[in-house]
Amino acid sequence: MPTTASSSVSHRNPRLRYIAGVVLLAAAYIVAGRVGFTASTIHPVISSAWPPSGIALAALLVFGVRYWPGITVGAFVVNVTGGIAPLACAAIGVGNTLEAVVAALLLTSVGAFNLSLHRRRDVFGLVVAAIVAAPVSATIGVAVLTLLGAEPGLPFGAAWLAWASGDAIGILLVTPLLLTWWTAPAQQPSGRDVVEGAALAVSLVAFSLVLFEAPVSFVYTIFPLGIWAALRFGPRGAATATFVVAVIAVSYAVQNVGPFTTSTHVNDLFRLQTFLGVLAITSLIVSAVMAERRTAEAALETSRQQHRDIVHYASVGVYQTDPNGNILLANPALAEILGYDGPEQLIGRNVTDQVYLEPAQRPALISKYESFGTREFDLEVQWKRRDGTPVWVDLHARSVRAPAGHTAYFEGFVYDLTGRKRLEDQFRQAQKMEAIGRLAGGVAHDFNNLLTVIGSCTDFILEDPALPTNHRSDLTELRKATDRATSLTRQLLAFGRTQVLRPSTISLNERLIELSPMLKRLFEATIEIDLQPGLHLWNVRADPGQIEQVLLNLAINARDAMPKGGTLTFKTENFVVTSERSASDVEYVMTPGDYVLLRVRDTGAGMDEETQRRIFEPFFTTKEVGKGTGLGLSSVYGIVKQSGGYIRVSSTSGSGSEFLIYLPRTRATPDKIVPRPHRQNGRASGTVLLAEDEPAVRDALYRILTAVGYTVLQASNGAEALELFAARKGNVDLLITDIVMPVMDGRELARRCVDLKQTLKVIFLSGYTQDSLLSQQTFEDGTEFIEKPFVRDAILERVETVLRA
Repeated sequence: MPTTASSSVSHRNPRLRYIAGVVLLAAAYIVAGRVGFTASTIHPVISSAWPPSGIALAALLVFGVRYWPGITVGAFVVNVTGGIAPLACAAIGVGNTLEAVVAALLLTSVGAFNLSLHRRRDVFGLVVAAIVAAPVSATIGVAVLTLLGAEPGLPFGAAWLAWASGDAIGILLVTPLLLTWWTAPAQQPSGRDVVEGAALAVSLVAFSLVLFEAPVSFVYTIFPLGIWAALRFGPRGAATATFVVAVIAVSYAVQNVGPFTTSTHVNDLFRLQTFLGVLAITSLIVSAVMAERRTAEAALETSRQQHRDIVHYASVGVYQTDPNGNILLANPALAEILGYDGPEQLIGRNVTDQVYLEPAQRPALISKYESFGTREFDLEVQWKRRDGTPVWVDLHARSVRAPAGHTAYFEGFVYDLTGRKRLEDQFRQAQKMEAIGRLAGGVAHDFNNLLTVIGSCTDFILEDPALPTNHRSDLTELRKATDRATSLTRQLLAFGRTQVLRPSTISLNERLIELSPMLKRLFEATIEIDLQPGLHLWNVRADPGQIEQVLLNLAINARDAMPKGGTLTFKTENFVVTSERSASDVEYVMTPGDYVLLRVRDTGAGMDEETQRRIFEPFFTTKEVGKGTGLGLSSVYGIVKQSGGYIRVSSTSGSGSEFLIYLPRTRATPDKIVPRPHRQNGRASGTVLLAEDEPAVRDALYRILTAVGYTVLQASNGAEALELFAARKGNVDLLITDIVMPVMDGRELARRCVDLKQTLKVIFLSGYTQDSLLSQQTFEDGTEFIEKPFVRDAILERVETVLRA
């Protein structure tokens, strides 16, 4: 079956790969051993440098200790072919295998060895492993040869040392060569590297041929070339150069030529091995030192780059100055905060003179903190932008001390607080306006009840035909004063957002066009009105009458700002507020969404910052005494806010002003405004249940309604009214109720009464309080109400209209 065959192959392949690896290692060991025997100078099986030791250790380090049988087989074969008895060959093979295994385990288990030899600890580990492991093979091998009598004329100690040092030299020469070429990443050398490598190779071979052929010993002059290879080409270059020099040196020594043939064979051997060992260790250490240095430099450069990136891409300003305040370092965020095109424009500038809004502030701050012995400080200060505009920043800074104790430089982080400060100012202003609005609404509510009584009683007296003329004149003036007071209270209610709105879907373009004839009548011929209706303008949801009041108040304000004439522009457009445009760093924070923007711009005298800050406060005016109440723009502010919109002003002294009104978009179609029919003269009929907790207001309404023929039932609170209605619901045609009453409010009363009689008509009395019928003082469509203070004709017309409906 396919599954069985696939499973068999998967099990067989690793085994085959392992066997092939063992065979290849044994073959390599045999070839290297035959070459190693040619380097024997004092005994046929004791080599000056034993290459198989290096091959064996490299193989176990790269492929794993489990390949040790390849060493045993290779060592046995190479010694058998060298004329040694099979039993002795087996023992020597065991020694060679143990040597490689001990060295490999020592490096991998104890020293955390890295095959690339890029660390000094790896080079030292390799040297220690060679010194520790080589005696294992030497002890077994020399002991076997001694027992067989195969080393005539050579003391045991000398033979043992020669064997051990030969194996150690083999490890130091061959293992680094194989490891560095195996682990070094493949990369395309540059042309310069190729030329330099060729020059080094030629110099190395040429110098070696000269040095090792001459009988005079100048062999250590080859070291600069080995160091050159180590410095420029790393551990691979060092290992390769050392191996080339060793091959040439041993070749001449075997031929009994050169500086290592001037003494006894044993002395010459040890001198040669000492030279090769010192050359190998020196070159590898130098290359490791350079590799570590390059690694450290690369890490340092990476750290510096990371630091530069952090500073460069930080969202907060980063700076560094010398003790005198000269900027040494700045990042793009700081340049943006201060209004510069880039950080390079800040370098060298002095923060005391060119950054702090008040130059004396920085020395005072430094003196203050240093007197406390504080090196770190966190405070809010005012800086200035390049154009001189003030900017609030949160400064987190510290002084960095030199070893001598004085301040070397200052550094810190800068957070732009301008947006937050603007929000805080807006919040405080909103709180103040809200508090004033509550006060105004409360006062207006109480005054409305009083004005209702005053106006109603005045009308009652004026209806007396026998009233003397002088009294009629006085009462007429009293009626006019009452009307003016009523207008003022309505403006206060508009500012406090406690008036009752009757919203509908309207088009600002249509409102402007309908209102333009009236606006033109308000102005002198020297003032030109420019209407710029936006194309495809969205609709808004607002009270048409209140929007007209907004337009009139803004027009009158603009007229007063242009006593010598000018141009008044009304412009509408669609406006989309995104999350970016409503962020805290912009001038005005708005809820994202679709808005209709109305711009009212004049060419008048303009306003300074203080005036703009207080322009919407009630009773604040820049006009002469007697020429304004200071409530016009306040009522505009309240109407816009109550309609869910936003308003702001943009102005400069001498350059005119522009009011910007944002009203939320609605997707409903415009409502058709139907005028109310006028009241018909004559007697009326019907029963009205009147619920009002203010006795004087209740009495005034009673007199007005009964005078024209209505039957009126009176109740001083909601519970009393409900009891009356339950007893006479069949006769009651209309309920007139105040919204806020003790025991039961007007909303609950109306709901219960309508539950008892579905056809009952309801009119609410609006007291303009915060506890009105609906939130934001907005009635639902179709809800009827009577505003306080009311006049006789208006209330009779409303009652007749509701009953007729």
